[in-house]
Amino acid sequence: MLVRGKIKDPRVSSVSITAVRVTDDMSYAKVFFTSFDEGFDTQEMLEGLRKATGYIKSALSKKLRIKKIPNIEFEYDSLVEKRARIDELIRNVSDE
Repeated sequence: MLVRGKIKDPRVSSVSITAVRVTDDMSYAKVFFTSFDEGFDTQEMLEGLRKATGYIKSALSKKLRIKKIPNIEFEYDSLVEKRARIDELIRNVSDE
């Protein structure tokens, strides 16, 4: 909720962060994302997030009390889709 609604880029309006992994020295953070809107373009979302990285780091620096904000990399979380597909397959088998 740190930046929800504050990033004006429409490519990231439906992004949901699913996980964040930070290195032990806190110099690097991998942020996993997905969207629950149908018809979204993963590459467009990724480009929008990359463009907003500076703003996100600035917002984090105002909220966190650490010396250095980690470098941020975004990655699409395909596990959400895979879980949904497995759930669908299980429902189909159960219905038969």
